[in-house]
Amino acid sequence: MKMIKIQQTLSATVLGLALTILSCSNKEEFIRVEDTYSLVPTSEVAKKIVQHTDLMVHIHQDSAYTVVDGVTATEISYISKTGLAKKIFVIETDLTNPKVRIEVSTPNNSAQFGMQPMTKQATFEDFEGHKVWGGINADFYNMTNGTPQGIVYKEGVAIKTTVTDQINTFFAILKNGKAFVGDQADYANVKNQIQEAVGGRVTLVSDGILQPQTSAVLEPRTAIGVSQDGSKVYMLVVDGRRFHYSNGMSYEELGQCLKALGAYDAINLDGGGSSTYFQRNTPDFNTDRFQLRNWPSDNGGAERAVANGLLLIAK
Repeated sequence: MKMIKIQQTLSATVLGLALTILSCSNKEEFIRVEDTYSLVPTSEVAKKIVQHTDLMVHIHQDSAYTVVDGVTATEISYISKTGLAKKIFVIETDLTNPKVRIEVSTPNNSAQFGMQPMTKQATFEDFEGHKVWGGINADFYNMTNGTPQGIVYKEGVAIKTTVTDQINTFFAILKNGKAFVGDQADYANVKNQIQEAVGGRVTLVSDGILQPQTSAVLEPRTAIGVSQDGSKVYMLVVDGRRFHYSNGMSYEELGQCLKALGAYDAINLDGGGSSTYFQRNTPDFNTDRFQLRNWPSDNGGAERAVANGLLLIAK
């Protein structure tokens, strides 16, 4: 009986000592977010995101560079307000520059549906006077036969005009050289003006207003937005599914980011393992001239074969 009391007393003493130590650690040794995180953007893209959203609390890496005249890219690694690591790639294209354009790619540059990695699709449209300098994946698709869910236009030719449902949206380059993002109602109004187009799904920003979203799931993403006058295009690729590297974005985060950049209208493109951003690494036509900049979530970073994409072309 006396032994039990001694053990109880000893246990209480040990517990009290542990609580005291823990209390001291909480006050003196635990690292607080506000003491260690630094929100100092250096690129113009990061400055806009920090100024207009609360998406970032710490920027680890922030670099901007010119892809080709008229196209700039920014890569940002940061910690979000929820404490998660994120890695994003923003590619901004100025369509007022007469030397640059955005065109749709398909497997083998064909009107037939299929699946092919973007770095391979690019090779079929890359030649002197029409160099591919980078690109992203585009529409959702049937992963058995490569049929895209939305519309497809190439060089003014309508390859596919049917859609899966009313959620389908689209990104287009019109015959006047302006970029356009819209839904099915918009398509009826501009279909005769389309030069290049790919489909998308969820609307993120419409007429400058963030659209409400029902899903908050974080995934690797590819999204695209355009300025109100159609002269600027904002491509956004977000890596995900790797906890310590990047955890992806929700639809709401995508919309906030694109609106902060200047998008008046924006939509979500195919994501997950399809999310791809590649870039040319040499002006020459070497076989390995196209390389991934992002880290796809499939098979340790393997590039997925996709139905179509958007290419950055320079004369």
